[in-house]
Amino acid sequence: MSYFPFFIDITNKNCLVVGSGNIAKHKIKILQEFKAKVSCISKDNIEMDNISFIKKEVDKDDIKDYFLVIAATDNKELNKQISSWCREKNILINVVDQKDECSFIFPSIIKKDEIVAAFSSGGSNPIICSYLKRKNQEIIDDKLVNINKKLTDKRKELLNIDYKTRKEILEKLLDEYLSE
Repeated sequence: MSYFPFFIDITNKNCLVVGSGNIAKHKIKILQEFKAKVSCISKDNIEMDNISFIKKEVDKDDIKDYFLVIAATDNKELNKQISSWCREKNILINVVDQKDECSFIFPSIIKKDEIVAAFSSGGSNPIICSYLKRKNQEIIDDKLVNINKKLTDKRKELLNIDYKTRKEILEKLLDEYLSE
């Protein structure tokens, strides 16, 4: 099954990560890059900045106030239970390495300023996504970020003209900027 790619603003959204290992920490860092309010529940301590940490075993009442939850524990049965709780409450859930328990896939992400690229294999093969990320990181550089800013400004100036003409102008400008 392939998943619909869905970009959404999670600024100041309450997001929960359950777990404290390296994968949990990686997910927390990514959520923080997108300015989410991140909380973490784990029976083990986690040392990270700008998170609300609760040391305890997670239970059903812990998830109720979150926009999305990531279950990243080393206990597959607990992860499955967290998924069930989230589905009951229509909370978005990602369960690490258990794609059948996910309502969304956490993609491999490249973020440079406002440019974001995401790669997914439908949760079946993260190594392919890592490969795609490595191959595309050099393309999304500071030059492209600057071009994006210029084109964004130009697009604002052109919003009053028809779509086809605006698109042609912007494509021509993109070619010019890339060739500089």
